[in-house]
Amino acid sequence: MKFKYWLTCLTDISNAKKKLLHDCSITAEKLFFMPKSELFDILFFTDDDRKIILGSRASYDVEKEWILFQQKDIGFVTMEDEAYPDKLRNIHNPPYSLFYIGALPDKSRKSVAIVGARGRSAYGCEVAKVLAAALSRQGIQIISGMARGIDRDAHMGCLEAGGNTYAVLGSGADTCYPKENRFLYDKIKVSGGIISELMPGTDPQKMFFPMRNRIISGLSDIVVIVEAKKRSGSLITADFAMEQGKDVYVIPGRITDTLSYGCNSLIKQGAGIIYNIDEFVSDITMTGFTECTQMDFRKNILDKKEALVYSLLDFCPDSHGLPRKPVRCGRPQWCGQIEPCQSPARTRFACAPLCLPHHTPAPWPGKTWPRVLFCLAARV
Repeated sequence: MKFKYWLTCLTDISNAKKKLLHDCSITAEKLFFMPKSELFDILFFTDDDRKIILGSRASYDVEKEWILFQQKDIGFVTMEDEAYPDKLRNIHNPPYSLFYIGALPDKSRKSVAIVGARGRSAYGCEVAKVLAAALSRQGIQIISGMARGIDRDAHMGCLEAGGNTYAVLGSGADTCYPKENRFLYDKIKVSGGIISELMPGTDPQKMFFPMRNRIISGLSDIVVIVEAKKRSGSLITADFAMEQGKDVYVIPGRITDTLSYGCNSLIKQGAGIIYNIDEFVSDITMTGFTECTQMDFRKNILDKKEALVYSLLDFCPDSHGLPRKPVRCGRPQWCGQIEPCQSPARTRFACAPLCLPHHTPAPWPGKTWPRVLFCLAARV
């Protein structure tokens, strides 16, 4: 585990590249002891990546840092471990590792995420608590983000019903945010778990909250939105859920209510409607949940022109007029993978760091591709 913790500490190496290492059976320990020459055979590493790894190997005390971490009494799991949540393995850009206090969600049980507006109404508060309690009594785990408003109400409703609830934070697992939720934080540690992909001690930042939303939806089988404004962060969770193939349900509201705009717009896009909590709970417990498998997000969100551009992209940079260095690996190909940007915006980016040959024909007459870093934005 100490080498996995070392790789986790390399925060400048993206989750996507860490997953590629895992897919190619390159463990953290193997990477730590890999000769410098072999690092250049990993074509999705940039020169900066190699400098980070080599510099860390020279200065990082693996034993000391691992002992210091163990003293914090925080759980740690990576995608190399069997305990890693299976649901997260199937999402786009899964976190390489998770830190947790308490426990991780039970793999054998179903989970529902309940999220919504921070400045919710009294009605939204009541609905979130009643819904979470009703689901909990059926043995369903509740996932949320422990934010003010609907998130807090969902956690409380679950705890009051004696259920298990899990909070995915936009800070380190050992950092309670917001501070007024300390009582809730302490209860969740006992009756569920506090989860974060961020290093312990990390303070909350605005950019971390949209990032954690993919984990909230990823850990869940169904996502429920209870009140959301036009630009609510809850809509980001809904976007991630739809990308991951999860069912999204909403609580409908009055068209004159700003807190209902987000939910009503999701209904327009085809989200399910919860018009009776008892019937909803009965339906999903009797009919079961849709099993989600890994999706090729490019097939689901790209139109024909965007797909054409992607078809011309390759993960390996092509130098000016020089032959491309071949991939020297018989395991799953490293080329063709798409690395996600850590963008906090609702528009998430899929980046392919390459330069196309100047002779590559462009999809428009009389033009050629520029030698630039392509960054394609795909709204999901």
